Amino acid sequence: MKPILDATAGNRAMWPNKKPPFVVFMDREKNLYISPDIFGDWRYLPFRDNSFSCVLYDPPHARFGYSSVHTDPKGWNEPRIENGRKIGGTYWGTLETGWAGVFYKAQKEFNRVSERLCFKWNTSQYSLERVLNLFDSWVVAMAKEYNTNMRRGKSETHWVTMVRK
Repeated sequence: MKPILDATAGNRAMWPNKKPPFVVFMDREKNLYISPDIFGDWRYLPFRDNSFSCVLYDPPHARFGYSSVHTDPKGWNEPRIENGRKIGGTYWGTLETGWAGVFYKAQKEFNRVSERLCFKWNTSQYSLERVLNLFDSWVVAMAKEYNTNMRRGKSETHWVTMVRK
């Protein structure tokens, strides 16, 4: 059985079991509470072709008024301290300043290593349709929408399962 790749593992917030079998956790962030199995960038995956049964992709996006997508025009978010923890300080840029290229490269890499992609997106910044247009190597097999109430209004979180074209 091929393992699952969580390409944006973070601190494994969506995983009740923080060490499930058959899951490889990857992230590029070094200062996480739970270190990933592999430090890596999802635009340049350090894996062989067809290594995984599925890739989970939950890219950074708006969270409680903080956004990894909407940054200053130079594309840099200054870190801030919340409850004694450093938040932010990561370069991502905007769709207009290069984020689209990042997504495009990532989806090509996911297509190389797996036939299935589970993608999570929150529409607080950009519509799902706008972002899915960047996934040209994939066909949507199913999608599920969850409505959430954020501090600054309503947004929608989507889980989309895609299969390789």
